[in-house]
Amino acid sequence: MEAKAIQLIQDTAVLANAKALDTFTPSIALPATVTVVSLEKFQQTRSRFRGALETSSLKDFSEYVQAQADGSTSGFVDSDDMTCTVFFNLGDQDNPGHGDFRAKLTLKKTAAFVALERAAGSKHSQKELSDFIEDWAPNLQALTQDGTEIELRRAAGAIRSITIEQARKSEHVVGDMSASRSAMEQIEAKSADGLPAELLFSVIPYEGLQARTIQLRVAVLTGSDQPVLRLRWIGEAQLREDLAQEFKQVVALEVGESTDLTIGNFTLA
Repeated sequence: MEAKAIQLIQDTAVLANAKALDTFTPSIALPATVTVVSLEKFQQTRSRFRGALETSSLKDFSEYVQAQADGSTSGFVDSDDMTCTVFFNLGDQDNPGHGDFRAKLTLKKTAAFVALERAAGSKHSQKELSDFIEDWAPNLQALTQDGTEIELRRAAGAIRSITIEQARKSEHVVGDMSASRSAMEQIEAKSADGLPAELLFSVIPYEGLQARTIQLRVAVLTGSDQPVLRLRWIGEAQLREDLAQEFKQVVALEVGESTDLTIGNFTLA
């Protein structure tokens, strides 16, 4: 008898006598050639409700959670990614659920905040930075070194007309037994209209959060043939921590009564 025929007889015998194994998790021994096929799609309705809602609208998310929440609902807030995931059938340790019916909120960055993140920390030509000021004029305020406000049109014009002044001073000292020489080079960027020292950018970072005013320090780099400008975001790390805390508070205020919230990212194993 061929080996294939013998294997078929063995598999048939296993199927005929298949029974549950004495394990904590329900298990059964079946031949490797057996395929388990779900018949759910042939039923009139699903065996149970499952699905996932993903939205960036805090209002719609909170209304959906409040409508679907019950005793087996659990929520998790990931402040690093600014997301909140609520599981409606997660259950608990005594009665665990499948955890495949859930809603996820991902706060969306506003267009102004995206533009700010791109501009901050990057190097800009004179035209690029002046265009940035003109494009986002409703959100911006320009200040001098002493805190005096400058008209934005004047600030943009000053950036377009930067002059680099370079001076070099040499000193030579000669003695009977020694000689020394020192040189000092000074490079300064100036503009007839007065360069802005700081830009204040007012923005709502994420939809659903409060407006913030972000301080940008203007620096002129003079190492190349043409002036290069850079915006340094003052207090970026602290602001991002504050946004994370505000996100937690907003989510708790909106859905805290409907479900328990835990700070962290939960993954089904």
